[in-house]
Amino acid sequence: MNDHTGPARSLCIIGCGPRGASIVERILANVPALYGDRPLDLHIVDPYPPGAGRTWRTDQSGLLWMNSAAEQVTMYPDESVDCAGPPRPGPTTAGWLDAPLHDGAYAARRDQGRYLRHFFATVTRERPASVRLYVHRARVTDLRRTAADGAAPDGRGRQQVILDSGEPPFLADRVVFAQGHTETLAAPVPAGLTRIGPGPADAEALERIPPGAPVVVRGLGLVFIDCLALLTEGRGGSFARTPDGALRYLPSGREPRLYAGSRRGVPLPPKPAKPAKPASGAPATAPATAPAAAPRFATVDACRARLSRPGASFARDAWPLVVAELGWCHYRALFAEQPARTRMSWQDFDAQYAVLITDPDRLAKLARAAVPDPADRLDLDRLAAPLAGLRFAGTEDLQRQLRGHLAEVLQRRTGPARGVDTALVDALQRVGSVIEELWRSGGLDAHHVAEALRHFALGTYLSSGPPPLRAAQLLALAEAGIVTFVGPGMRVVALGGDEAGAGERAPGGSVFRASSPAVPGAVHEAAVLLDARLAAPDPDRVTDPLLRALLSRGELVQEHTEDGAGGMLQLSGAGLHPVDASGAVHRDRIIAGPAQFPRPHTNAVYFRQNDALARGLLTDG
Repeated sequence: MNDHTGPARSLCIIGCGPRGASIVERILANVPALYGDRPLDLHIVDPYPPGAGRTWRTDQSGLLWMNSAAEQVTMYPDESVDCAGPPRPGPTTAGWLDAPLHDGAYAARRDQGRYLRHFFATVTRERPASVRLYVHRARVTDLRRTAADGAAPDGRGRQQVILDSGEPPFLADRVVFAQGHTETLAAPVPAGLTRIGPGPADAEALERIPPGAPVVVRGLGLVFIDCLALLTEGRGGSFARTPDGALRYLPSGREPRLYAGSRRGVPLPPKPAKPAKPASGAPATAPATAPAAAPRFATVDACRARLSRPGASFARDAWPLVVAELGWCHYRALFAEQPARTRMSWQDFDAQYAVLITDPDRLAKLARAAVPDPADRLDLDRLAAPLAGLRFAGTEDLQRQLRGHLAEVLQRRTGPARGVDTALVDALQRVGSVIEELWRSGGLDAHHVAEALRHFALGTYLSSGPPPLRAAQLLALAEAGIVTFVGPGMRVVALGGDEAGAGERAPGGSVFRASSPAVPGAVHEAAVLLDARLAAPDPDRVTDPLLRALLSRGELVQEHTEDGAGGMLQLSGAGLHPVDASGAVHRDRIIAGPAQFPRPHTNAVYFRQNDALARGLLTDG
């Protein structure tokens, strides 16, 4: 056993993708001021290369891209970050790669992995001499409190870290869980049927789908986009521009036929292209178009104040501030970039808007008075569910209308007027950071968190889409008949024997059948189901052996709200310490959940939280 019984403190980081690597950097940055030259052992445990982790492996296909612009991604906390630890300026992904990017802005995922591995290698190479680094290419299978130290999770004992690699266990004073998104086992299916996923795109599994085979696809998000790339360009297909600039798909003949749907029934809208510069003749009354540095209405303090009221509800008390923030950013950009589509000065609109933010009916009346065309007004319900309430005469009617919708969204987010959509996406990202900060700081209880996640699914949908070129490729694949949309509210059932229809059946006669209530009578059948989505949390099906062990012993417990929703682990608050089944707080463990990459020069909550966690690890905070 690697048992350091001397004066060295031992810290263990489980999982060393971006989140774990950033916490390592913050630990090392804070050691000189907080720990001096006392010895410190730092253990990193991950079966994948540290820095990149599983998601950003450098050996994956170059067809898998990031969905954040490379110039907007950094791992280095710059001087804008308001934290106690020292800054460490460094390059963005784009600045470090110094190479052409996909669609002019996006790095391949494997190239992001190179950036992450370089980051980890740099910060650990420059570590203080008092820090001994141990990198274990393994999985942690269990944490056991030592008999000598007792079983009380008061932060004064040590834990035995057990690995699957055959290495001797080692002891740790503090353990950070940074494994990222939890993988779960797929639900069983009838004999003869194939289910792929849920989870990230699996190139090896996708290769087993025969050319020309029908496939039911559940999910139209980023996993779907990744799978599309592997099943089309990855099989020899290509895209070409037509004389009018549109994109056309040239099939290889090896593609499957995809019948794809989801709850909304429409794919994620793409990331907006860079906004056009304001016209030189813009009126002096127009507001500036640069993104606001911080939210105006949905601030951390304002949301926290509302949520601290007795009987507060996120939906009733905090969400209206979010809606007001999004509306203000939308109209600010509209007045600046398309003043001809408004009939009031920005100063007058802005002054009235600020007074009416708690009155949605009067805000709507103000918007009607200032913006005559309903299409120019912000309608979150319409954006969230473009197909809601619609019925289609048949599959072809749905395809025709959905292709039109995809073309319209693509034009709106890449054309000359894209600044309005850009402003909304920027606002969603800033407000999302506010909600994350409230959650991580303990400002949201379990019920508030569940409400926030339900409401902010809109933010994920509108702001987390693929690069614009990927959206154009999807439209081309739909026009080529490679992708057929099933419709909103898609339902998938596994049928066997006499229940199955005329679709391609498995040897036992079983099929997956997909349908949508919006397209009465239309069904699509296949022997393969591609679950192109990340798995919902399910403690009974989690694959991580460490999480399984701790959940089974009650050392980790899921939150459950009044409506029965669950999935998130019970944490004690800003310290992110897990709470066990007896209500005890394990102060020597930290659950650092996955998070989006931080943007440079934005005082990112990602860095502030990681710095606070690192300082707590070094000071027993």
